[in-house]
Amino acid sequence: MIDPSRTHDPDAGYYRITAERRFNYLQLDPDHTIRVVWQALPVTCPMCGADTGLTLVLERSAQPVVEVLCPARHEWSEHLIDPAHFTAWADMRWTTPNWDMYWILEAGFGEEPPPPIDLVEEVPKAARIVTKILVREAKKRVRRQVRRRVRKVKKKALNVAYSPVAALIRTAWAMQAGIPQETPDPAEKKGKQDPGPKIPSVAKYRAAYGMPAPVKGPACLVCEDKGRIVAPGLDITCTECEGPASAARARAGGRTPAGSKARPRREEAAAGAGAPAAGGPRPGGDVPSADA
Repeated sequence: MIDPSRTHDPDAGYYRITAERRFNYLQLDPDHTIRVVWQALPVTCPMCGADTGLTLVLERSAQPVVEVLCPARHEWSEHLIDPAHFTAWADMRWTTPNWDMYWILEAGFGEEPPPPIDLVEEVPKAARIVTKILVREAKKRVRRQVRRRVRKVKKKALNVAYSPVAALIRTAWAMQAGIPQETPDPAEKKGKQDPGPKIPSVAKYRAAYGMPAPVKGPACLVCEDKGRIVAPGLDITCTECEGPASAARARAGGRTPAGSKARPRREEAAAGAGAPAAGGPRPGGDVPSADA
């Protein structure tokens, strides 16, 4: 009698295996007398003919044959299964394999291997399952976002609806506690601070104290706004402040372009002030000679 509560324990000599597929045992082929040929035949229930879902039990210390239990609860002793083959197959599957008995696997003893995967049928089925999972997750994500936004809108609407009630409750508590009510100025904006006194500029402080304004230095530090660099044995036009104006005059064909702010030369400034230009007639009417 098979004990349903006892589990598989090869170390104690108790083997209990449930085969989902057909379980084959080995039998010599009677048609071959010279060469040994093994046949793999399935174990079937003698009462209902079931060959799948069988439970095979062998206890080496108590029973010399393998007991079989079918899904319909029919139990019988299967003398066609060799106990040595059964224990060797179970050891190779769960414990230390015995390589001397590896030939029984090649002959076909034990549970049949699973059938090959039918890609034509399984791949579309797997694709449909994955698609359903992805669509379900996408719908969950969309519903989650919609619920979050609806929750925010509901919360805002409740706050707006219950704001008069909250203000009334705060007023009642303040009146009960004796706290004076402060009426806020309607023109005062929330979070806007008083700008405070305006600080006058430094020029106004200087004018108030009678301090003289600081003198600005020359714009050109090379010629000090004179337009020319004059030194012992040197008298040249300043290129730092006259260079751009000179380049503009050269592009205009020697004429000073309109709107130019070029500094007048020293001779032109002297002529404008009434002084005789260099090389021109003197006030006395004497023309400088070439010897002079």
